[in-house]
Amino acid sequence: MTSWLLMTAFAAFSMLAMRWTPDKIDVVLVRVAGFSFVGAGLIGASGWVGSFMNSTLGWLFRSIDDVTKGAFGTGAAWILAAGMTAMWIGAMLPDKWFSFDPPDWLVISGLIIPSLSAMVPGKAGNAFETVTAAGGHALNTWVAGLF
Repeated sequence: MTSWLLMTAFAAFSMLAMRWTPDKIDVVLVRVAGFSFVGAGLIGASGWVGSFMNSTLGWLFRSIDDVTKGAFGTGAAWILAAGMTAMWIGAMLPDKWFSFDPPDWLVISGLIIPSLSAMVPGKAGNAFETVTAAGGHALNTWVAGLF
């Protein structure tokens, strides 16, 4: 729980610091916050916080699957998971590649991105998991070295 709390607090502080820093530093801080949230998502919250997050995410995607099974004959919640993960990865790319100012909700969704990327089947899911895990582990290692 301590590592999860540290990563989440570090990400929140990075986002808060953007209020007082120039735009060129904000570009870096938003990505540090995003990958720090993913690092926290990789660790996973324990206790009641983790139970609440897992049960809420599970309920949401079971509900989406139930609705899409009735409409299409198959569960399609993974399409939503793939879209969210792709949008998050796109927001974390350097501005020269993909100029997008990510909203706060997208950066914070890094907490659930590891779970979402695991839901995506096939090569796309493997690619999403590789990218998010690499970034999250890198930030975990870097933040652990600071503290």
